[in-house]
Amino acid sequence: MALTGSCTRAAFAAPLIGASCVLVLLLAACEARTQAVAPADSGRALDPSESPQASAPAQTPSPASAPAPSPEGVYAMAAPLVSELRVVALPGRPGEYRIEVHGGGDPRDGAGVGADCRAVAEGPLAGDRIDAALQPFDSDLGGLEAGDLVDGPRVELQLQGDTARLQGAFAHCAMATVMAGSYRRTATPSLFLDCPPLPAACWNRD
Repeated sequence: MALTGSCTRAAFAAPLIGASCVLVLLLAACEARTQAVAPADSGRALDPSESPQASAPAQTPSPASAPAPSPEGVYAMAAPLVSELRVVALPGRPGEYRIEVHGGGDPRDGAGVGADCRAVAEGPLAGDRIDAALQPFDSDLGGLEAGDLVDGPRVELQLQGDTARLQGAFAHCAMATVMAGSYRRTATPSLFLDCPPLPAACWNRD
C-alpha cells in the first residue's frame, strides 16, 4: 500500500508505548486520504458526446415501395399513325391481361397505305412486360381461327410509365399495317370508344 510522505513521518514519530495502536490508526487515515485523491474510476457517467449512440449516424427508415401502376388503359401511336391498343385485366386470372390491338396503315404511304387489322392476345404480367399468346377472334376486318394459331405465336408488350412498346409478328395482317411499335397512354382514344372491355373485344361489343 502506498503512503504519502506526511503519513510516513507521522507513523515513525509516534511514541513507542502504544505504537502499534497509533500506527494502525495512522495507516487507516492514510488509506482514506489515498482513496480521496485517487482518480475517478471508469464507473463515472459518460458525457453525452462520448456515447456510441450519439456518434452513430441517424438511421432514416426506408420508404415503403410504391405499388406499380396498373397497365390497364388505351395507348395510341403518335400522329399521323392511328394504331391503338388496349390493356384489360382478366377477371378470375390474377396478374393476367388481354391486349387488344387495332392497327392502321401509315397515311404517308398514300395509295399504298395498309389496311386496318386487329389482334387479341392474352398473358401474364411479369415485371414490366406482358408476354401474351395470340387468341382466336372474329371481326368485320377478318380474324384468326384456332387452326391459325397451332404454332402458338406470341407478342410482348413492354411497359415503361405511360409508354408501351409492342413487339411480335402479325402474319394475318397486311404488310403495310402498323401493329408493332411504340404507343403512349391516351385519355382521348379514337378507335376504342364506348365499348366494355369484356367479355368480347371492343369491335365485337354488339
